[in-house]
Amino acid sequence: MSHKYHAFICIQERPEGHPRGCCTSRGGGKHLYDRLLGQVSENNLWESGVSIAQASCLGFCKMGPAMVVYPEGVWYKPETPADIDEIVRSHFMNATPVERLRFEPPKK
Repeated sequence: MSHKYHAFICIQERPEGHPRGCCTSRGGGKHLYDRLLGQVSENNLWESGVSIAQASCLGFCKMGPAMVVYPEGVWYKPETPADIDEIVRSHFMNATPVERLRFEPPKK
């Protein structure tokens, strides 16, 4: 089966005071991944080609919490379980990215 969407969500945890920070300390992390997993499972999106994965670091720690959806390369900053629900409903189920949650990664 090919992937219609493949989402990666950061669950990185770094010690307090780390210069890069982490998505978990900014409200992201495993609980958002768990919500994403639950929503994809509950809506049986595996069958329609949605795949998700945990990421240890997506490289934009100060922008986090961070999530990226391929093949479009849409970057999201989901902060609440409701944000995850909206991404699943709008992007994965209706092919419409959620503009209010998007961010553009800084150019290196």
